[in-house]
Amino acid sequence: MTTEESDCCGPWELSRQNSGATGSWESDLGPIQHTLKFVKYLEEQYVCPVCKGVVFNPHQSGCGHIFCFHCIQGILEGSGMNPVCPLDGGLIKSNEVFQDNCCKREISNLEVYCTNSPNCSCRITLCRLQEHLKACQYELLQCSNTGCSEVMQRQDLQEHLRISCTHRMESCQHCKKPYMFCQLKDHEMTTCPEVEIECPNKCYQKIKRCKVTEHIDECPEVETDCVYAKFGCSVRDKRAEVRVHEETALNHHVLLVLGSNTKLEKQMEVVQQEVLFRNQVLQENSQIVSSLEKDVRPLAQHVGRCDQTLTAVQRSLNEQRDHISSVRLQLQELSRMFCPGMAQEGLSYLKTSLDSLKQQVSTTEGLKDHLVALEENYKRHSRLLDIHTAQLERNEERFKELESTSYDGKLIWKIRDFRKKKESGVQGLQPCFCSVPFHTGRCGYKMAVKAYLNGDGDGKGSHLSLYVVLMRSDFDPLLQWPFRQTVSLSVLDQSGANNHYTLNLRPDPACNSFQRPSSDVAANVASGFPRFISHAQLEAPKTAVYVREDTLFVKVKVDTTGLDDL
Repeated sequence: MTTEESDCCGPWELSRQNSGATGSWESDLGPIQHTLKFVKYLEEQYVCPVCKGVVFNPHQSGCGHIFCFHCIQGILEGSGMNPVCPLDGGLIKSNEVFQDNCCKREISNLEVYCTNSPNCSCRITLCRLQEHLKACQYELLQCSNTGCSEVMQRQDLQEHLRISCTHRMESCQHCKKPYMFCQLKDHEMTTCPEVEIECPNKCYQKIKRCKVTEHIDECPEVETDCVYAKFGCSVRDKRAEVRVHEETALNHHVLLVLGSNTKLEKQMEVVQQEVLFRNQVLQENSQIVSSLEKDVRPLAQHVGRCDQTLTAVQRSLNEQRDHISSVRLQLQELSRMFCPGMAQEGLSYLKTSLDSLKQQVSTTEGLKDHLVALEENYKRHSRLLDIHTAQLERNEERFKELESTSYDGKLIWKIRDFRKKKESGVQGLQPCFCSVPFHTGRCGYKMAVKAYLNGDGDGKGSHLSLYVVLMRSDFDPLLQWPFRQTVSLSVLDQSGANNHYTLNLRPDPACNSFQRPSSDVAANVASGFPRFISHAQLEAPKTAVYVREDTLFVKVKVDTTGLDDL
């Protein structure tokens, strides 16, 4: 076997392992394989019979025909058990296919015209074409500046980048900060702090935009009061005129100051006289108080003695009262002993009084029994009223649920008073809000959405948290469990640009949240996104409006693909 034969041979298995991918220049030229223009006529042996282009990574079959690697690979893998040659119909055996390195060297040395001809007149060997195109001045390239989509030849690119591209970065000649050239003029006209602008009060001075506020405190065209306004000067005019007034009306201002001082002096005299008078009155009152203290002292001593005497008299009176009570008891005993008729009369009177008292007690007892019966009747009616009220509330909730319930797996939830409800979450009063239930079908899964406006878990205080919760329904025994449908959660853009913010929840079949709700609970544990969207992105987005008129819309959509209608 010759050296040339050794280079050309090799089984298909080795070819697939060692040269399944084309060489670097062949892979780079793959997109233009069929548009190459050769200097000399391309011999038929170098043309792939399948793709009709020059052969890249040539492989030879057992029948002697040469194919591109990808073409022969397509024949072997796409023709079943009996792949045949498209030229002679002969059977192609995979173990007889090998990489033809001799043919590859010949093809790589064929001369071609530059793909940018006729602008470029270069002729290059095929294996050097890609290297040439990386430096060819006529190659079409897109501008590399962000936002620019212009395409031009390489020889014009640098000039475009430096001079004509409107998306090139240039420094502002005033603040020296970089901006896109197309934005630079607007920056200078509206926001650059170092640009000198005319005074807004038309004083015809030019001031840097960042100094306008300071200039207003000195601007001669701004209206201001005379500095002697506190002394009574009523002049108010433009600052320049007021300064002229202050310099020319010096005598008038001096008279105002003197008049003000005269008033102050008179007021001081009045105040001093008032102080002297009050001091005099205070001294007189002090003397009166001292005299009264001397008079009160013996009276206080006399009152003390009177208190002691009064205490002794009260003690004596109590003793006399006890003695009189004792004598009265003795007299009553003597009366019973010596006046039996009078005792019998008193006894009859007591008996009559006792009978009357018994009758009153009996009447009272009857009224009490009637009152007890009325109270029991009232309690019974109250219980019935509570039952009816609770049933009415349940019916109202049921009617509201029926009015707003959907059966197509979709729900748009309107959350009003967004900021007030978010604040209640911040204060911990009501952190969670729940939507009305909705269904994936008339007999489908029942679910709802829970929203934590101030966030939940690791999103608390920084994000809106959204969760989906599966609820118990009458049709659960007929449904497939666990729940496997993808749920799409969105906050809707109210600006009309449809820049909705959406995340998809794909249920985990092993999670308890997606199993059939048990009979002793109304709903499963909620599952979703504790960090659905940050508060900053929600309340101040750049290209959308999620909260408008203190209202937020949340949309839920369940993928009902594969669900059977019962």
